[in-house]
Amino acid sequence: MDYRGCLPKIHVDMLSCMAAFAVVVETGSFVEASARLGLTASAVSKQVSKLENALSIRLIERSTRQLKVNAEGAEIYSHCKELLESLANVYRFKERFLETPQGLIRIAVPRSLYGACHQLVPEFLERYPSVNVQLISDEGWSDFIAESIDIGIKITDSPPLGLVARKLFPVDFVVCAAESYLEKHGRPVHPSALAEHSCISFSNISESQNWKFVSARGACEIIVSGRYVSDSPEAVLNATLSGVGISCLPSRLAVEAIAANTLVEVLPDWKYVGTLQGMAWILFQPGRHVSQKIKVMVEYLVGALRRTGRV
Repeated sequence: MDYRGCLPKIHVDMLSCMAAFAVVVETGSFVEASARLGLTASAVSKQVSKLENALSIRLIERSTRQLKVNAEGAEIYSHCKELLESLANVYRFKERFLETPQGLIRIAVPRSLYGACHQLVPEFLERYPSVNVQLISDEGWSDFIAESIDIGIKITDSPPLGLVARKLFPVDFVVCAAESYLEKHGRPVHPSALAEHSCISFSNISESQNWKFVSARGACEIIVSGRYVSDSPEAVLNATLSGVGISCLPSRLAVEAIAANTLVEVLPDWKYVGTLQGMAWILFQPGRHVSQKIKVMVEYLVGALRRTGRV
């Protein structure tokens, strides 16, 4: 008879009886077996009898003074022992995967945070040599299970429901340019003037050409164009430093260059607004038994990103 697949209920009901029988054989006594199992000797005896009845085979020869495993019982014991060894392996699995961080972690991050995260990965790998990391630049993910994501970072004012959300920091953008570009092409004094400039768009999504601004004077939306578009914030930063044009960069990426006067903030009285900015959240699935690899990675990223404040 082929028992592959789901076990019949009667077989599942026998698992505790098989375990009890194996412990009786190993201890050589119902009394000692009961102490190990936390049951009464009578309960252990009933479990062994239940197994014998289910198999229609006598496994132990009993007397008032001793018990002896017969030939059939010895053969059945070998299989029951495998059951106990398999159970022990399950708990070793727990120690390996729940108590010791190991295995693959897939992390999805938006493009504006990719640079900061990929710089942090080497140190994490050094700390946890049994963990592998796959970092994915993806801000459009929506389903942890379907997309095999363990940890996600989103920039949003409303983190998705049903997930554990840890707040990181606000992400905002600044319009800036190199002084060399402004000396050659002039400094815009109103967002509408950007239409006459070469603007470096961050990413190739349609919104990246529609720059929206608000100020005390109202709101303004401008369609910009330019000779260079990139998915990489770092590439946009380098192009801006080289005088290619005016860009809209994550503030935390541009702050050092602005402080060093290698970049100049353009339109400081106007605030850029768009879907790529907002509060950054680190997200993972809830549950009582979150794996250790997820726990240590979340704590590492939260601490490191908050500490450095870099995007």
